[in-house]
Amino acid sequence: MRIGKARYLAPAAVLVLLASACSSDDGNDPEAAQEAVAELPPEDLNPAPRDELQDGGTFVWALSQYEEQHNMHHVQGNKADVRRVAAAVLPSASRYTAEGDYFPREEYVLDYELSDDGLQLDYTLNPDAVWSDGNPVTSEDYEATVITRTGERGSDFEIGSTVGYEWIDEFVEGEDEYSFSLTFTEPYGEWPTLFSPLYPKEYMEDAELFNTGFNKAMPVTAGPFGDVEFDDVAERITIHKDEDWWGAEAKLDRIIFDAMALDAQPAAFNNGEVDGFYLGYDAAGYQLLKDKEDDGAYFTQAVNHGHRFLSINGSSPRLEDKRVRQAVALSIDRDTMAEVALGAVNWPITGEVNRLLRSSQNGYQDNSGELGTRDLERAAELLDEAGWTLEEGQEFRTNEDGDTLTLAYVASDDMTLAQDEGDMAREMLAEVGIEVDVQHVPGNALFSEYVIPGNYEMAGFVLTGTSPFSSSSKGNYGMPLDEDGEDWGNNSSRHSTPEVEELYDELALEPDPEAYAAKANEIDALLWDEVVTIPLFERPGLWIMDENLHNWGEFGLASDYVYEDIGWAKED
Repeated sequence: MRIGKARYLAPAAVLVLLASACSSDDGNDPEAAQEAVAELPPEDLNPAPRDELQDGGTFVWALSQYEEQHNMHHVQGNKADVRRVAAAVLPSASRYTAEGDYFPREEYVLDYELSDDGLQLDYTLNPDAVWSDGNPVTSEDYEATVITRTGERGSDFEIGSTVGYEWIDEFVEGEDEYSFSLTFTEPYGEWPTLFSPLYPKEYMEDAELFNTGFNKAMPVTAGPFGDVEFDDVAERITIHKDEDWWGAEAKLDRIIFDAMALDAQPAAFNNGEVDGFYLGYDAAGYQLLKDKEDDGAYFTQAVNHGHRFLSINGSSPRLEDKRVRQAVALSIDRDTMAEVALGAVNWPITGEVNRLLRSSQNGYQDNSGELGTRDLERAAELLDEAGWTLEEGQEFRTNEDGDTLTLAYVASDDMTLAQDEGDMAREMLAEVGIEVDVQHVPGNALFSEYVIPGNYEMAGFVLTGTSPFSSSSKGNYGMPLDEDGEDWGNNSSRHSTPEVEELYDELALEPDPEAYAAKANEIDALLWDEVVTIPLFERPGLWIMDENLHNWGEFGLASDYVYEDIGWAKED
């Protein structure tokens, strides 16, 4: 059954969407849209050589949240806005290209080499690398990370994931403090993802320092930028060029990360208060700024390494039954949600998405099957089977105890699209007899108070990749980190199966590219069947910046910027 979208839109908040988005029934060609997506470049950074950039200057970068926890290995720190800051001031072992290739980040790792059998990985560190407190970056920092990320230190360390590190069998000291080896229990094919980022050993060895040491603070750094200042009043984080940096000198003097509501960012750019931000699918922002290209603005167009989805809390008593979760999926019109979001910003409209592979990667395909298409009749059958029946004359379904099937949907109060998605979900699910209670919550509390602790049943947000590899997403979809099944780490859906866990382990050990892609698609299909999330669309690689700002924007599979190369064009 196909439905139009206009009936699902809040009438006052999204008039601009009605004016610019077109539904599939009104002429959007999904195949043409997918072809357009396939033709997008892998990155768009408004590139310029370093010698064409000024020495100095400030870049004001709008972020959506003023995050507190900046230890990315902590369960509360695994967020994109945290990574934007951490990547500028902390070490990482690897760099990636927009096409997904990798190589050692020589400022920290001069070389790494994997043995022919894939069981030993040798590292040679750069002896020039120094923490801001004057201590050298040595193998001890790497060893401390291994011990913590394998979970050996116990539950006092609130880690978000053990992915990758569980394959490490032994840390072997090298000839000196600037070399070491890892031995693996099995050939771990995604080893370049290890040590990203790296924190000083003392913050990995002490539970209190691990949990709180980087809370509204980055006390020790080792990057092209450092001297991190947190301004709680202005909700700004400022990083300064590190004059002791041993690599290529940063072109900018400082970067100011200015946290503000998503809906406020376009106006801030239009007023010259910020120099660049992720525009994405902000309809009102696009309407405000779409003509700025003739007035000094640069819009990026490339494949983004993220996707938007509806998260389903599988630990909720109302959603524990897979049949109910499948009924929810069958009641959601993903095409409509994609059209509302993407049509409003002149982006190819396609709801086709894969949780593990981006459209630019080998083997990418849609695995949604029957659950990806709206089918209210089948949804009703599943709900009846699960014991949630719709009595004659009633609006919503109840069970044998008289409980109403009501789902709590939390939406950020600073993002119009998130609120619209909640309203659309409420009306879509009402058609099959599911009541949805949409709660608008503060944007800075959405994850910390609702999603991560599991105080919700549905929510819409984004996952962004941190590398070109797929098995790292095991942390988002795998089993609990503890034997009691209570610590779900980075898995916000709080549901998984041993089969998902097993397939992820097989993926991490698969060396053949074709078999790897096939395994990734097998996992994605299983996640569809379990309905841990309902994918909506790949995020647009649509950033907007001052046209004189270079080497910043959409980085695709590269997953990070070369921060020392970001800068302003020289004046003529």
